Amino acid sequence: MDINEFRRELENDVQLRCQETGAALSTAFAEKITALLREAEYFNGDFQEAFFKGLHMRRRSNLQIDGYMIDDADDSINLFAVYYTVEGANLTKTQAETSFKMLYAFIDALLNTNLFEDIEPSLPIYELADHIIKTFAAPPKYRFILLTNGRRSLTLNEIKNFSIDGLEADCQIWDIERIFTIYSSMQVREEITLDFTEYGEGIPCLRADNAVSDTYESFLCVMPAEMLVDIYDRYGSRLLENNVRAFLSTKVKVNKNIRSTILNEPTMFFAFNNGIAVTVKELEFEDTPRGRFITSAVDFQIINGGQTTASLSSANFKDKAKLDKIFIPMKLTKIGDMSSEQQEELIRKISRTSNSQNKVSEADFFSTHQFHVEMEKISRRISIEAGGIKQVKWFYERARGQYLQEQMRMTEGAKRKFQSLNPKDQVITKTDLAKFRLSWEGYPHEVSKGAQRCFKTFAELINKAWDKKPDQFNEHYFQETVSLAIMYKTVDRLVMKQEWYKAHRPQIVTYSIAILHHAFKQKFPRTEFNLTEIWTKQRLPAALLRLFEEITRQVNDFIVNGDRSGLNVSQWCKQSACWEKMTKELSIELPDALSDLIVDAQTLKAQRKAAVEDQKISLELDIQAKIVAIDGKQWKKIFLEAQKRNLIANMREKAALTLAMNIPKKLPSPWQCLTLIQLLDRLKADGYAVQ
Repeated sequence: MDINEFRRELENDVQLRCQETGAALSTAFAEKITALLREAEYFNGDFQEAFFKGLHMRRRSNLQIDGYMIDDADDSINLFAVYYTVEGANLTKTQAETSFKMLYAFIDALLNTNLFEDIEPSLPIYELADHIIKTFAAPPKYRFILLTNGRRSLTLNEIKNFSIDGLEADCQIWDIERIFTIYSSMQVREEITLDFTEYGEGIPCLRADNAVSDTYESFLCVMPAEMLVDIYDRYGSRLLENNVRAFLSTKVKVNKNIRSTILNEPTMFFAFNNGIAVTVKELEFEDTPRGRFITSAVDFQIINGGQTTASLSSANFKDKAKLDKIFIPMKLTKIGDMSSEQQEELIRKISRTSNSQNKVSEADFFSTHQFHVEMEKISRRISIEAGGIKQVKWFYERARGQYLQEQMRMTEGAKRKFQSLNPKDQVITKTDLAKFRLSWEGYPHEVSKGAQRCFKTFAELINKAWDKKPDQFNEHYFQETVSLAIMYKTVDRLVMKQEWYKAHRPQIVTYSIAILHHAFKQKFPRTEFNLTEIWTKQRLPAALLRLFEEITRQVNDFIVNGDRSGLNVSQWCKQSACWEKMTKELSIELPDALSDLIVDAQTLKAQRKAAVEDQKISLELDIQAKIVAIDGKQWKKIFLEAQKRNLIANMREKAALTLAMNIPKKLPSPWQCLTLIQLLDRLKADGYAVQ
């Protein structure tokens, strides 16, 4: 796909979104691009539609904003302007400067005029304005971001940053060429290459000669805080792509302690702080009379120490702390030649064990959980008839960019066939799945906290459920998930078409689905909602659509006009109290026409039991495949190694090993394969990995 094809496809998607929902072109375009850039990890928050246009009364200048995003990593405020043109015209310097000036005028008018008093509280822009006013005492970072489907003109080389009451506002332009570059490279994470000689000699290091293997080398280093903060401010959360957690804010106890050390005892930081753990793919060195220095690194990633890094940056920015006396202990691991899967596993292990400043839950590692592997396999295996004409699938994207990656080496004909079987609007991402499931299961307040927080909550629930019964996540579970995807997408489009709708669509959608399920369980306690009916027909029944028209209206009225305890709508919707209050006060009448969506609990139990049995067979086949992939000669080596390490627990394991040594002439049974997998895990934990 070249850039012109990409733009045509993008514009078609935007037009389709507008036709389906009635959204403005600029809004549909911004939602599409910010979702793509969030997936590529350039942004860490959810785009909020908040179009507002007005006049700066003192300066007599126009002000305009199309939307905003509060970055989850550093609480920075990103303000968006959109320049969308159906002709794809070039973005000139004058147009760019005008857009940035109108964003600046909005902030300046808020802080220096009575603009805030004139904004209607029910509008989404009110929540941004309220946030800016409340954070004025401890001002956040600002970014002005211009999105356009046009090309940046040749004269548009650089846009100067704006100063807001002494604070710099970074200006960024995302034109079609820059967006296309990110889109094209999403199947491979963009590597960060750093030149440390920009800061002097580089980073002093000591090679840990005893900590070397074919897969990695280790170094102990001392990194100046000024260098770390400058790099972090330049690359932001991209530097923390493999980190197990984001910055937890200075309200968390450990971060208060870090901040206190920075401000009050900077020379003791090295002694008090655990430091950071970093992985790289390549390094360059220079030997000097003062010792060895690292001069450059390829794919520099902080996998532990995100709090330390962000706390230093925050103290430097908000507290104007001097960092020249602060130095950071750094453990650097150079990863050798290995597959991407092996790299992920190694990084995950380092992350799990190298930092104990805050408890790291299993949810932090959920992106690599077997749950996603099973969902991916099922999504590739099962299909559904679309309109009685063709078979189509719902594509589960376990890893970022999978949908694009699958098509990279296809011919145009093969690509068309793939897209026909796997329509783009039927791709489900990990964060989508979490949003659909949590809405249905009664956690709309968690969904309202944004994609990352929602995903973390979902991870905690799935981890517990998986440990108890992994085979419950089967074809039936996936089909129900697709039904919830259809429900969520349909209600999302429905809300946009309602005459009463003004703002807060995501909150209205998640709460409407949650309250429907809650009302159903209250009225029909001995039955279940028949989600399979939606999977079979691939659409919502007319009676359910009519019901959602009424539910969404009531939900909107509840969250906008009801008692919100002094909170704005977005903040109120993030509170469990909002959901609890809604379940007590909102009355949902379920019509008799929903009878097709009621299934007897025993019938559904039987369906789920059959699906569990099928999944057990599937899991057993997977385990057998892993065992059979190791030949008999290798099993003999494993047997001798296990014997030497006294890791063979009983005669059952010995019998399974004896049988495995005769592969492929003889094949172990499913339970023997499970026994062998457990033995391999013990060997691995003891330091022996099967090659």
